[in-house]
Amino acid sequence: MFKNLIHNFLLAWKYPRWRWALLMALASDVIGFWLTFYPPAVWVLDAVTAILLFSVLGFRWPLLPALAIEVVPGLQIFPAWTLVVAALASAEQALKGVQTTDHVKDALP
Repeated sequence: MFKNLIHNFLLAWKYPRWRWALLMALASDVIGFWLTFYPPAVWVLDAVTAILLFSVLGFRWPLLPALAIEVVPGLQIFPAWTLVVAALASAEQALKGVQTTDHVKDALP
């Protein structure tokens, strides 16, 4: 299962929007870690990150719990943005693989 997750993530990495989303999430988590003791700056950073991720990926429900986790003081240490974007990228690639195989199965007699 972990091997499939890594494989799907590497496939998603080929698409520029997933690369940008992951790099933005990673940068936000790193900067947020260093701003942990100044919550107003972290809140602004998280709002900007959410807006940027929504603009790159479109509206995705899993981004909202990540925003909720990032807003709680002390939980900024957990890299929620990075993990959620990586999970979304892997899940999308897995769904594309399922849809492709279903389409091929339907085409067979």
